[in-house]
Amino acid sequence: MARKARRKKQSVLTQSQLVGTKQHDAVTTGKVVVDSPTPEPSARTEVNFREEYHYVLADLGRIGVLAAIMFAILIALNLILR
Repeated sequence: MARKARRKKQSVLTQSQLVGTKQHDAVTTGKVVVDSPTPEPSARTEVNFREEYHYVLADLGRIGVLAAIMFAILIALNLILR
């Protein structure tokens, strides 16, 4: 099982440490100041799922064949054991 990532502890600032900071200004003026990071442009590429997941169709085919065989065995056992 994967280990949990530890979060960095947030330091708690006292009122005297907050004076002159954006948080203090926001509290005293009642305005909310939000520093938004500049979004990075995302490179969108087309993904061909048929090529990426070609093995999935083979696995689904095997699962279907096994399910049909098991279903046939259950029907045969039902008829034999009556």
